[in-house]
Formats: sequence, structure tokens, C-alpha cells
Amino acid sequence: MPSSRVFGVGDHGVVDLMPNGGDELVTIHNVEEYVERTLEFVVVKGIRKQIKAFRNGFNQVFPIDKLGSFSPNEVKTMLCGDQCPVFTKEDIIRFTEPKLGYSRDSPAFLKFVNVLVNFTASERKAFLQFTTGCSSLPPDGLANLFPRLTIVREIDAGDGSYPSVNTCVHYLKLPDYSSEDFKNQVTHSKHRNLQSVSYAFDIHETGGV
Repeated sequence: MPSSRVFGVGDHGVVDLMPNGGDELVTIHNVEEYVERTLEFVVVKGIRKQIKAFRNGFNQVFPIDKLGSFSPNEVKTMLCGDQCPVFTKEDIIRFTEPKLGYSRDSPAFLKFVNVLVNFTASERKAFLQFTTGCSSLPPDGLANLFPRLTIVREIDAGDGSYPSVNTCVHYLKLPDYSSEDFKNQVTHSKHRNLQSVSYAFDIHETGGV
């Protein structure tokens, strides 16, 4: 059967999938065996050393035998964060930092909270991607986001203006909109042909500090 030449391993960059496999053609009669051996090489034998190294490295950070206390979903959340972020109005008010022109009682900030809490799941992920550079949240959501999302007033900006962000410090510069229609104003602006709120909010991102 054809060797694993494409994977570039072994003394000569070749590992036969079976003894003298390179001299045997794949036919309709042995194609299932070929697929089975190829899969075994790709996901088992071919990466055994790498998996062992990963396991040893992971074990130095967190003893693998302790993972038995967690479900697979809990481990996924710890390592990858919350992939379906949900936040309530109380979460947003409590775990964000309105500053420099805004307070937790500011009408514009409260409009922002009302709009944000009504986002769909995909819009929430897109918003987080825009403001933090990551579409997920750490375990326990906004409470553990660091640095916390800071919302400040965009100077000389109002209806018709666009939000901007310093992603690396989670710093959102929000115009003082007069109503909660600003989401639609943004969505139906010159970016209306884009289907994601991350692009609808993809206004003039300013990057880092």
C-alpha cells in the first residue's frame, strides 16, 4: 500500500502503512484496509510522540489524574472559555466600567446595556470579538473578564457616529446616542451588506494603546 511519504517521517521520510506496503497498489479490494491503516497512522501512531509530549507538558501545569473530577464540558470551559456567552442586564452593569463621561446612571450607558442584553447569541459573540479580540468569555463570564470592559464617551460624537475600540485593553469608546436605535443605525449604515454585528460595529478600530 502507498507509504506515508506525505507525512515526512521515519529515517527516509517514509513509513509504510504495512510491511512492504509501498509495493502494493490500492485496489477496490483493499481500499477499506488502506483507509483504516491511514487513519490509524494519522490519529494514533503518527502523532503518538506529540501526544505524549503534550500530555507530559499538560501534566506539569495541571495533574491529569485530577481531571477526573470534571466533566468534559467543564474541562472545555476551563481551557477554552464560554463559547456561548450569556450576560444579563445586572451582569453588564456590575461587571463593566463606565468612565470618562459615563457612569452607571448615564442614560447613554443604560441605552447601551439595553441594546447589549437583547443581542442574539451570534451578535454577542461578534460584539465580544470586536471589543476584546475574543468571541468567548472566561468561566463565570463577564465577572472574570480581565481587564474589564470599559465604556467611555466618544468625544464630539453622537447619532450617526460609530463606536471605536482599543481591543487590547477592552476599551469601548461609545458615542452619546440619543436613543436605543443606534444598533440599527450602525447595522443599516454603509456596512449594511455585512451580516455580522462584529462588522456592523467594525467601525474604525484603533487597536492597542
